[in-house]
This record gives sequence, C-alpha cells and structure tokens, in this order.
Amino acid sequence: MTEDVKKVAQPHIVVENLNLWYGEKQALKNISLQVPRNSVTALIGPSGCGKSTFIRCLNRMNDLVKNCRIKGKVLIENEDIYGADVDVVELRKKVGMVFQKPNPFPMSIYDNIAYGPRIHGINKKDIDGVVESALRSAVLFEETSDRLKSPALSLSGGQQQRLCIARTLAVKPKIILFDEPTSALDPISTARIEDLIMTLKKDYTIVIVTHNMQQAARISDYTGYFLLGELIEFGQTRQIFHSPKEKSTEDYITGRFG
Repeated sequence: MTEDVKKVAQPHIVVENLNLWYGEKQALKNISLQVPRNSVTALIGPSGCGKSTFIRCLNRMNDLVKNCRIKGKVLIENEDIYGADVDVVELRKKVGMVFQKPNPFPMSIYDNIAYGPRIHGINKKDIDGVVESALRSAVLFEETSDRLKSPALSLSGGQQQRLCIARTLAVKPKIILFDEPTSALDPISTARIEDLIMTLKKDYTIVIVTHNMQQAARISDYTGYFLLGELIEFGQTRQIFHSPKEKSTEDYITGRFG
C-alpha cells in the first residue's frame, strides 16, 4: 500500500505494523493505518480476508481466542492498548462493539440498557436517565417507551440491533466497532441503522466491517480494502470508489474480483 494514503487528520486510532497469528496461520500481515476522529471508516474485502479479525484487535476481543498471537501497536488516544498495564475492561468500555447478529440479553428492554451502567457503578438514581438517553440516541425510545419492562427478545430484528447499539452507548464509549451490523436485516431496518451510524459519528469514531459495497459508499468517510490478511489500499471513500490506486481494489469494487 502506498504511503501517501496512510496518514489522516486528527487520528483517533493509529495502527502500526500489526501482525496476528492463529497458531501457525498468519491472519494479518503488517497492517498500518490511521482512523480519523468523528468519522465512519468502512473495511471491505472478500470473506476470510482479515476484516473482522482486524476490528477485534481494536478492543482486544482476540484475547479470548486460543493460540492467538499479536505483534505491532494499536494506539488509541496515544495509548498502546496492548501495553502491559492496560485495563481490558476499561478498554472495552471505551471501545464498544456491535456484532453481526443482534444479541440482546434474555431480560427486559430496560435491563439490557441498564446492565452496563450498573456494572460500571452508575448511581441507581441516574439509571433511568441513562436508559432513556441511550434509547433516544439509538432512535428507539419512542418505539419502546411504553414497554420497557417487556422482554428484549420480543422486539423485531432491526429493533434488537438498535437495542444493542443503545446498550453500547449506555456506557459512554468513544469508539464504536460494527461487525456487519445489517447483514441479517431487511432493507428498511438496514436504512435505519445506516442513518443512525451517520448521526452517531458526530459524537463517536466508528469503524464498520461490511460486505455491502453500496453501504460502504453511502455511509463511510474512509474505506480500507483487505485481501488475504493485507491492507491493500486505504483512503477517502470517494477516492477508493472512483479512482482506486490498486488494480485489485478496482476489481473487487467493480465485481471483477476472482
């Protein structure tokens, strides 16, 4: 990847020479990029190319994978998150994650949102306000305000995903990672999530993995193309989609890949 597209203004996340192995298999190879603050960065590429593995490095979710080994640096607000003195619980509070399939807890809508703040010691009298604020931020309060004690699993798929976003927002992260958050949703729910992501970037830095080229083009400010564990190209989304520097990027975006 050419050097001139690596550096961006006001980086919130800086990744330097990141390598990752699952046992003997190397899944990420010398990844270096900078993610701008208050932006949406999309990661695209074929299945198995390292996108989800990479995004899980940003809040150390790969720590939970047996025989996973990592070398390189991931700096968030100038702190190396792989440093020996890093509190991983605090890191995951700062760097929230929304997964491919909605995963609400088997409890009420209210308790799903209140769960994280309670764990982190939010005063009991403040919980109601935190729950309402998170649901409003996820554009879900009006749809659920009269049934907050109902099971979260009674919500539709799209509502469940917005609930999971609200649950992430409730602990006041600075960065939100989305791993294919709309792949299991219908077009109307997908549009709502996309609108929400574009609104949230005013207050958060967002990184999203997606297989949907149109989605990446619609909602992201920056795009990175991964292939076989390497970051082939990274730059502003308009440049990546209209004048990519690498032929393999162009082939993938235009459907000629493979």
